[in-house]
Amino acid sequence: MKHLSYLFIILFFAACQAVPENTEEITPLVHTKASELFHAQTDNITLNDIGILNPSKMVHKDSLFILLTPHSSHCFAIYNQADGKVCRLVPAGKGDSKGLFFLNLHLNGNTVSSFDFGQGRLVEIDLTRCTRLGYQPTFTDLTGNGKKPLGAIRNGNTIISTGIYPDGRYCVTASTGNHDTYSVPYPQCAASGLNDTLKSIFYASNSLALHPAGNRLACANLQYGCLDLCNIEGERLSRLQEIHLNRPGVLFRKRPTVKGLWHPVAYTRNNLFGFCDLSVSDSCIYALYSGRSIRNHSGNVDKGRIIFAFDWNGTHLRTYHLSVDCSSISYDASTNSLYALSHHEEKSEIITLTL
Repeated sequence: MKHLSYLFIILFFAACQAVPENTEEITPLVHTKASELFHAQTDNITLNDIGILNPSKMVHKDSLFILLTPHSSHCFAIYNQADGKVCRLVPAGKGDSKGLFFLNLHLNGNTVSSFDFGQGRLVEIDLTRCTRLGYQPTFTDLTGNGKKPLGAIRNGNTIISTGIYPDGRYCVTASTGNHDTYSVPYPQCAASGLNDTLKSIFYASNSLALHPAGNRLACANLQYGCLDLCNIEGERLSRLQEIHLNRPGVLFRKRPTVKGLWHPVAYTRNNLFGFCDLSVSDSCIYALYSGRSIRNHSGNVDKGRIIFAFDWNGTHLRTYHLSVDCSSISYDASTNSLYALSHHEEKSEIITLTL
């Protein structure tokens, strides 16, 4: 589980169990309203050729491609297709201007953000200035008031985060950082009677995306596939729709009396992983889906060949099938196309998918 190792090590609760399993149950949406998404070979950008190795996520804006590079000396690489130059931001490591562990990227206007769950900070990159010499991103700490955040996204003067929060599924933090508002109960879990701390661990690995108008939030779970849609009403959220694609393969454990590492939520080797990435438009949510198990796909469960399209009410619109493994997608409204980060035989490429 190469690309997921940071999540499993740092959060320590996603241990996989080699125990007898039930038969896998993939969502029926895979087989409905299916169509192929083709890409022209000439549109490919081979990232290895420009020195960007093993990227995990990508977003696209104008001529810029912003990539997460978790195995490099810097956490972010920015490729400018207009001039062919690559700049790198945020040295890997622990410290004020450094970064530890990132899972996702989010594009909002001219800002790309990513949450460093190793240090509890939201990192924001201004795309109008990021390629200038000496530019530094903005770092915002979210660990105040005893919070344990695991994912975050900015919405105007507030930041919406998920985490190990017993008081609610989402926390809205005011721009001053001194006021937190929790709202929305946790989605229905695989087992009844769980406290909200265990539920928050169960739904820990998330992709967050905002409607361009800033009035709705999409939150997709990687570990088994829950898409949560909420209205944003000031500093409070309310759930609009909750979509579960399949029954999770998971074991909930009681705390043992012996000392040592504790895995309260353990995903089984046949558990079907859910959403790898989200990208949104005014009318649509594009969700890259894994549907893979560790037993059958080992380190590639964080990739997929299926894209589900939902509207903002949670209605399924279409299923797209890809010919290659992809770990990330980014919608471009100007061309009505998706850019995808594909992986094949240790080679990473950006491909253009015309909708």
